[in-house]
Amino acid sequence: MKVLQIIKTLTHVLLTIVIISSIVTGLGISNYQIIEPLTFGAVSKLTSFQIHSNIIIPLVILLVLHIGFTLGKKFQKKKHL
Repeated sequence: MKVLQIIKTLTHVLLTIVIISSIVTGLGISNYQIIEPLTFGAVSKLTSFQIHSNIIIPLVILLVLHIGFTLGKKFQKKKHL
């Protein structure tokens, strides 16, 4: 497997994890009565807010990388035609 392919796959997997974490922590802020028992108290309302507030930078970086890889692949295909 090429190094670039590994980086692309890692970017997509991490982006998926960050998006799911963002959704769960967002729910943890608004519906903490549901999320806190589901996580056995590990994710409280305060913890959810802190994670949700700090996850924006990794989300933006991974989203830009994801879009860049996708657009790069499309332009690469057009060059070969």
